[in-house]
Amino acid sequence: MRLLPTERPRLTIRRLAWSALAGLLAGVVLARVAVTLVLALVPADQPYVRAVVGTFSAVLSVIVGFALAGALSTRGLPLARLGLTQSRARWRSAIAAGSTAGLLVLPVGGLLALAGAYQEGALGRTLGFAQVTLGLGLLGAVYGGLSGGVLGLLTVRASQAWRPALGGLLGFGGVGLGAGALLGAVGIPDALSGGGSALLTVLAAFVVTSQVIGDLLIARGINDAVDAPRDWASGRQLKLTLAGLGVATLGVWGLASDVVAFAHSRPTNPVPLAVPQRMGPGCPPPTDPLERAAWQVTTSGGRPDFSCGNAFLGFLHVPGPLPAFAAGQPTPNGGYDGLAAQIASARREVLLAVMEWDNNPRQEPGRVLAQAVQQLYSRVQAQPERYPEGVTVRIALGNFPLPGTLEWGTQVYGAARALITAGVPFSDPARRWQVQIANYAGTFPHSHAKLLVTDGEALTVMGFNVGPLHLPSATTEGRGGDLRDLAVQVRGPVAADGLNVFDDLWARSRLLTCPPGVNEGDISSCSLGELAIPDHPQGTARQPLTSAGDERVFSLYRRAGFQAADTALVGMIDATQRSVDLMHVSFSMRLRCNLALLNPQLCRPEDALPWMTALVRAAERGVTIRALLYEHGALGLENRIGVAGLQRLLDKRGLGNRLQVRWFPGPLHAKTMLLDGRMLVVGSQNLHYSSWEARGLNEYSLATTAPAAAAGYAREFAFFWQQAPVAELPDWLREALP
Repeated sequence: MRLLPTERPRLTIRRLAWSALAGLLAGVVLARVAVTLVLALVPADQPYVRAVVGTFSAVLSVIVGFALAGALSTRGLPLARLGLTQSRARWRSAIAAGSTAGLLVLPVGGLLALAGAYQEGALGRTLGFAQVTLGLGLLGAVYGGLSGGVLGLLTVRASQAWRPALGGLLGFGGVGLGAGALLGAVGIPDALSGGGSALLTVLAAFVVTSQVIGDLLIARGINDAVDAPRDWASGRQLKLTLAGLGVATLGVWGLASDVVAFAHSRPTNPVPLAVPQRMGPGCPPPTDPLERAAWQVTTSGGRPDFSCGNAFLGFLHVPGPLPAFAAGQPTPNGGYDGLAAQIASARREVLLAVMEWDNNPRQEPGRVLAQAVQQLYSRVQAQPERYPEGVTVRIALGNFPLPGTLEWGTQVYGAARALITAGVPFSDPARRWQVQIANYAGTFPHSHAKLLVTDGEALTVMGFNVGPLHLPSATTEGRGGDLRDLAVQVRGPVAADGLNVFDDLWARSRLLTCPPGVNEGDISSCSLGELAIPDHPQGTARQPLTSAGDERVFSLYRRAGFQAADTALVGMIDATQRSVDLMHVSFSMRLRCNLALLNPQLCRPEDALPWMTALVRAAERGVTIRALLYEHGALGLENRIGVAGLQRLLDKRGLGNRLQVRWFPGPLHAKTMLLDGRMLVVGSQNLHYSSWEARGLNEYSLATTAPAAAAGYAREFAFFWQQAPVAELPDWLREALP
């Protein structure tokens, strides 16, 4: 069918090019129509149904487009040697191209989607020239090899099908390598800076070039395989090939269905956060409008007031503090050294919750924290009289998925391996020593909260995970990624609510059980079992609350069934009178606004998230908004759409000058906001739809009016603001959004 032309080669190449272009345009048009219908028919309060059905529709559109391109490509090639009619040639080519696309589009698209969503934009930073080149080359080679092989089985003897398969592998793979090298040299953000038209142009050039060259080499393989009618594919071979394609397609789609069902498994017991059965320290109602906005939410429903009597202890910076805004000296592992010091100094209990724990027991920062636990155990061994009640250490992981392997829950074994490698026993009954590790039971959403509570008295809330991207590269032989983030450390009654939040996460996590004496090599013998029990053997949940200072600190938690953090942040923005300074990795509108790259009309004003509409109301009161945002990767594209959406909302009110946006000068992972120069919010909650939907991620933040906290953050913000370039948006995006 796809034979190397012996006559009129230019006409053949033109026909192949037009066939590829027609298939691409058909796929794009069908995808836009299908997604538009899904968004119109599926209610807005069902974002995950929209995502799944919309993705399914888009995938079908891509398959139809590839099939059409395959069918039309037969116009440019002689068919006589195969003894096929025009219609038979077309449907065989359509099956080969469409089925190959169907087999590949789900795993490839799913991998990229997971990587973009869960690596929080890290792809845009880590995919360099070599990775992009090899990635596109491999993708093209796999597609070409499969497409050529399937087409070979549909046209020539099975023993000769390797020839068109090899031709497709070389043709499509070669174009993939070339396109990857070009894209890697230009840079993904720059290549896509022109928006939907640029994206479509790049895609069209790649598809047309790869299909012309790939088809010609596949045709050469078929041409070499056919000498006589006996070399044609038999009817039996044709039936077996079609049956095999059907089984393979059902297998891929069945796997996709299982993945979707798995991803939508809900955390158990999605009820509101439990009310702590402890009396607060007797805080007077605050008079500061910002404090009162947070206080009204955190004390609603009869919850005790833990906001007063607290002390701000300081910040933990990753990759580390800089002299321009922090007095502390840099340490080899940045903020992780501060976490390690807090763990090692505990007297009764250590409660650590993080989303991600990098699975490498011999490298920072997991090694640093594991060694801190080992240091604590050594102190318990050496001076048991100082720990009369024993010590309990609990580590709760967030069930973070690994995009590279599409696995959930494996990092809990990495945490266990790190502790074992550091020499930490999971149990020592004689000293009442116990270490427990658990993994969050929900997968979509997973838990994004990060906090450390020690002895029920000290609380650290951070935005960073236990992973090398946050380490300073200068002190780790280049292993660190210098990814900027922040944690806030406090002491006092508010730690009691931090303990309550940890218990909520712990009760929704499955406990890792290991056989006695397990070693690093036998970690696979451990398994996740029953839900963990949030008890406190050392009595930290019942101890009297004592004042540590005179500062207000508010505990802000959210998960499915409990959105207090959302309400509190919106309330505080609504109470702001002068300024909002925010430093955030994410700044998005609702999920469907990502489609603004293809069709800006799909993103409407009502797609603004609650925090964004609160910023609009603040601007109407005269508030100035300054935003330092992450520029690159998938989140960089979402951030551009979010900024454009907010700018349009403000422009319509004549308030466009109230918003100033700059790109953070380097890798950024922070989730921080300073209101009126005195209320600081630090934690894990992104300004992203995944953190604001009713069934969004678990998040935890602290808000404080401690003067030292506000002043320290203001210095850091001013330092990076001066270095940051102004965020320029493409005219097509800013003008096209409704």
